Amino acid sequence: MRVLIAPMSAMVETKGPFSRTVLLADKFIKRGHEVALCAAEDPNYHSIENVKNYYAPIPSILGIPKLDNKNILKKSEEKTMNSFEEVLNFIGAINEDFFAKDVYYIRTAIQEFKPDVIYSEFRISAIVAAKLEHIKVATGFSFTVRKSYACNPEYSGGVNKYLEENNLSKVESVLEIFDWADLKIVPSSYEIEPIDGENIVFVGPLSSPNAITIKEEKNKIIAYMGNGTIYPMKLIEELTKAFQNSKYQVYIATEQVEPYKKNNINVNKRFDFNKLMPEAIAYINHGGQNSIMTGLIYGVPQIICPGKVFERKYNASSVVKLNAGKMLEVNNFDYKIIKGLVEEFNENSTYASNSKKAGERLLSLGGVTKAIQAIEKLV
Repeated sequence: MRVLIAPMSAMVETKGPFSRTVLLADKFIKRGHEVALCAAEDPNYHSIENVKNYYAPIPSILGIPKLDNKNILKKSEEKTMNSFEEVLNFIGAINEDFFAKDVYYIRTAIQEFKPDVIYSEFRISAIVAAKLEHIKVATGFSFTVRKSYACNPEYSGGVNKYLEENNLSKVESVLEIFDWADLKIVPSSYEIEPIDGENIVFVGPLSSPNAITIKEEKNKIIAYMGNGTIYPMKLIEELTKAFQNSKYQVYIATEQVEPYKKNNINVNKRFDFNKLMPEAIAYINHGGQNSIMTGLIYGVPQIICPGKVFERKYNASSVVKLNAGKMLEVNNFDYKIIKGLVEEFNENSTYASNSKKAGERLLSLGGVTKAIQAIEKLV
């Protein structure tokens, strides 16, 4: 089987889509399939050994070319995101000119590589390209990218112009295009994302360690906030006030601050979470999909500060409903509140127990192997 993987692109750092692309590509290859990408070489991209990447354009934030990283981050931090449609508009993915160009290059890759199936990592232009080229298409999917969850139809004009010009049905919201896919892969569980439908497969997190070991002694606090929620210096300041010289080792992952270690406060660009999580009493994060899954599969209670992004707010609310953590508003990100929550996690084992149960259910769904098998069955 020949598979073309087309991840969404953005100038903003967002590791989820491309990290899932790498996992899928590696597993397809191990199962004997031939893989190619059509991925924009944006800040999240890196080459995969023995996998050809066909050219794809990089969208511009709000359609404004040549914004530097500082201005991109500033705009992303200021912007409230109410729907995935608004995200697509913000990153420039459904800009009229860009969308037409993006579909063109994906179609070019399809015509040259001749795949049996295309996998769209939340990239609606790839679904449209597959329909125009008459090949099967599977897509990443989630509860929050459904039109019925939240949408902004005012941003659909450019896409609709392209659809009409190519004899495809117009849509009220561009999120309806997800429903054109032959298969939807949900990297979560029904418990967390209750989506119904015949062509939906829940696979849990694509990536998971071979064995989960959870230790009795919990003396680590792990923090990762990504971009656009809590400034790195604010994160470091509050956690230092809360836990400096305490019994906890604090690990703060951020690429925006030079690494350092001071007593029990450890700051670095990245840490091996698989080594740290088994001894963690709390995981402080921004509510990204990969982050909440990591916390759940290791049974670690979470403190989530999702900021203004709709998806992260939903993820945080899901963890709260599971009674596996707490959600904080940005203006409540204060060392006294955080310290109190960690003490609550330490005293009340219910949070860790509920997290562990939810994580076990996620792991039982099969991960990347289940996703590949579903796509093989589709073809």
